[in-house]
Amino acid sequence: AMHPPLTLENHPLCREVVIALKVCHRENPWSRSFGACNEQKWALDECLKKQKLFKFRENNKKATAEKERLRARVEKYGHSTVNGKFTG
Repeated sequence: AMHPPLTLENHPLCREVVIALKVCHRENPWSRSFGACNEQKWALDECLKKQKLFKFRENNKKATAEKERLRARVEKYGHSTVNGKFTG
């Protein structure tokens, strides 16, 4: 499977693995097509899976907190608006 564009900003948790794969590709421009960088690629795939799960959990925590905040507001005011204006 293809990986997403390997910018270090987009993959902070996989920085070292991204660098290792890029170095391998640079050092093996022809043999990389024949598996020269497979170990680095597998490490990257594993890291990207972990990063995706980490991001999912972080986003899920934020969404749960936001839902709870809105639920508390509805409980307090009977709706999520104040003076007819949505306040979030």
